[in-house]
Amino acid sequence: MVLDLESDRGRGELVLGILRIVLGFMLIWAFLDKLLGLGMPTTPEAAMINGGSPTEYYLSNLVSGPLEGFYSSLAGNPALDLLLMAGLLLVGAAMILGVASRLSTVGMCVMMALMFSLEMPPDDNPLVDYHIVYILASIVIYYLGGYGVLGLDGRWSELSIVKRFPILR
Repeated sequence: MVLDLESDRGRGELVLGILRIVLGFMLIWAFLDKLLGLGMPTTPEAAMINGGSPTEYYLSNLVSGPLEGFYSSLAGNPALDLLLMAGLLLVGAAMILGVASRLSTVGMCVMMALMFSLEMPPDDNPLVDYHIVYILASIVIYYLGGYGVLGLDGRWSELSIVKRFPILR
């Protein structure tokens, strides 16, 4: 896709593409931090490569609200750790690369909704926190063409497997 930076639409799509990449990087950073213990916020001792669990501390100590008991019971579950890490990596990479727009948008929305539900109501606002903003941003990016710029969406769409299984679009 050729960007027309002379038009409002072209500039808007560029901004949406940049926003998509930034959101994807946010997820990739969380993945790397939990895997390697980069200290933001995961300490090296708590890193997965050192035997740590990305869900143990958070779900044991930082959850509040009506789902606290449920989430606390899941703390440190290896299957949940694997799902979290896979979600962060796959959705983050898809957003950065600009591929699998439907799946990555759904994945982002589901992950952010689950994270929002960890602390209800939020400390700083009774209804809306940054997780809700990320959900809305992901939906806007998808529907207004943010996957069509600064990514591989055009090439991705031409792959035979993507043509065969439109959900991968």
